[in-house]
Amino acid sequence: MGIEVLTPLILTAESVGSLALALFLLYRYGNIRRQNPLVTIVTLTVWFLSFFIIFLLPIDVSSAFYNDCLEQASINESNCNGTTSDQACNCKALVCNVHNFPAAFEQQCSDHCPVGHYAFICQQPITILWYIIYWSFTLLTWLVLPLVQSYVMASYFSIKKKILRVIIENIVFYISLLVVFVIVLISLLVQHVITIGDIPTLIATVCNTWGLLVLTVLLGYGLVEVPRSLWNASRRQWTLNYCYFKAAKVYADMCESTHTLKEMKEKVRTLSQDTHYRHPMRKYVDLIIKKFPEEMRSVFNQGHDDFEDFKDDSTEVLTKKSLEDIYQKTIKSVRLKHRTTVEWADLTDRALDLEDTFINATSSSRKFISSVRRRRSGIIFKLFYMLEWYWKVKIRDWVLKSIAIILFVFTIVIVWSEGTFGIPLPNRQHLSIIANVVYAAHNNANYVIVELTSIITVAYLSLCAYFTVFKIRIFNFYYLAPRHSTDEYSLLFSAMLLSRLALPICLNYLYVINVVDLQLEHTDVVGVPQTAFQMAAGNTALIPWITKGFNIYYPIIIVLICLATFFKLGQRLMSLCGYETFIGEDAFSADHIDEGKALIKRERRLREGALQSGDLRRKLQSGAIAEAVMSEAGPSSFKPASKDTSNTQTFLKSFERFKKGNGKKGSSSEINSTPRYFRNEANGRDEDEDTTNLISRDSLDRSSNYYDRDNLFDDI
Repeated sequence: MGIEVLTPLILTAESVGSLALALFLLYRYGNIRRQNPLVTIVTLTVWFLSFFIIFLLPIDVSSAFYNDCLEQASINESNCNGTTSDQACNCKALVCNVHNFPAAFEQQCSDHCPVGHYAFICQQPITILWYIIYWSFTLLTWLVLPLVQSYVMASYFSIKKKILRVIIENIVFYISLLVVFVIVLISLLVQHVITIGDIPTLIATVCNTWGLLVLTVLLGYGLVEVPRSLWNASRRQWTLNYCYFKAAKVYADMCESTHTLKEMKEKVRTLSQDTHYRHPMRKYVDLIIKKFPEEMRSVFNQGHDDFEDFKDDSTEVLTKKSLEDIYQKTIKSVRLKHRTTVEWADLTDRALDLEDTFINATSSSRKFISSVRRRRSGIIFKLFYMLEWYWKVKIRDWVLKSIAIILFVFTIVIVWSEGTFGIPLPNRQHLSIIANVVYAAHNNANYVIVELTSIITVAYLSLCAYFTVFKIRIFNFYYLAPRHSTDEYSLLFSAMLLSRLALPICLNYLYVINVVDLQLEHTDVVGVPQTAFQMAAGNTALIPWITKGFNIYYPIIIVLICLATFFKLGQRLMSLCGYETFIGEDAFSADHIDEGKALIKRERRLREGALQSGDLRRKLQSGAIAEAVMSEAGPSSFKPASKDTSNTQTFLKSFERFKKGNGKKGSSSEINSTPRYFRNEANGRDEDEDTTNLISRDSLDRSSNYYDRDNLFDDI
């Protein structure tokens, strides 16, 4: 298969893989069916492009090195074989001419370069692709995302007011940005540093510099935290203590969000009762009610239960502005309640699984058993429980430790390369380990190694930077919560961060492999390949103070941030300031661990009770429990209403007569000894009333109704 066929297939596969990853993450964190479609489209676009460049940049780098080999082969006169045609001596032109390749290339250039690079792309197509990606990122970052974010966060009933708020909020920002840009532009034009034609390059340079500033902080944190998080995950006791510590805070947040939602429910219920269906503000009250979960809407008065003319006796004057304030608070309280509920469920699932792992570690049956999970029978499930036991008890910890060690070694390589690529050496020698590997492969004409090295390095840099984006939490304003619990503002904020990190990651990698020389304002330097990305991103050596200042010292800042993260200086400082952080060895952490352990113990007891109630319900429906209760109560004191004891309702009616006939002081022990499920059903109660604080996955599926579709055109 020729490169003219293989290269499009590789790009197509990479595009499909990037799109699949973006869709998976958006499905995991967002709520595609209920969130604003505009948020879904913008976030998906940014995430897709951010993942796609991980594969595109290595192809660009390997193609640039292969181009450099072709140019050197063209200069070599021995490869012309006596011809005088420039086209015949231009090996790059032969490669890009699919009609003559590979016959003419093998005849003239194969002695110096390999016959063909499997992922080679000619410079013109990949340059156009980079221009599209680069300016798409620029427009999304500085124009589209801020406007969409302002529109989504505008809690108004009419589209006109939302658009007006978007204009007011962003006009000040853009005017300030324009003033600063004009001042810098005039200064550079007066100093004859740039010309009018260099303005697009200047814009790209400023964007790259700002992105590198953000990348410095996030990458320095991720390079240390990614391997350490895997290492800590292999330490069962440490991870369990961390879950206990976090459980106390998450449970308090969940209780607080529940209380806030109840207050909003009572406020809106009172408002709904005082607002007649003929009231001019009634339609806005109905919009507020729709933001509540479906199971809560039944308590609201819809304003249709009176048949007389409405007389407004309330002293409070309803205005559209006051209702918009209630509308915004309702949306916020509902989302916060849903998110804290999901966070508590994830945390308890993890803690209970770790406790079960400790218990099963001493089991001789070598089958994973959990008291909070219904056990199934059958050969397939027995095999599954056995494999689960080996994975969680014997294998998982060692796998995590091995991966953590490999990533830690790679972190050291990255940090060394980041800290030394700006140090100039004679004869274009390199202190960067990654640069030495890439140039050694280039000298040996092994461009597969060049591309694999680039893919691994760029992927790891992206993993560390994106890991920070997906894990950091800024109070309740920004937090990516799994299981469809992330609000629209956090999704847009994450898209904004990724759009500002993706291109600086590419530029940072070119620094690491010394393709971009910080000491030279070069366009064509002998021995330095030119990538298509450089043409789209601009030359950062354009502005002297940027070249001599920030771009020299920012890798050193990355190293310092890595050291501060490794020694947990930020956590220790926050702990001294009174913020709740998990250190592990102080009395403050020990108190929270004890409190969280009690909460997890209570959660286990509630889940076990719910599991037993569910088993009893299933047995009751099959008729097995009826016979057991009848035999326990005695045939003389219990007479079923029908011979069909398999019928649940018939059995409950019979049990009701049994309870009434034995409702004496001496018979209380008989009733109390009856399973709780039957007592609750006989009294008209649901068994879940005794487990109101139980957070199960079924309840989380029901809680997905907390979100109502925020359609862009829902208020037309």
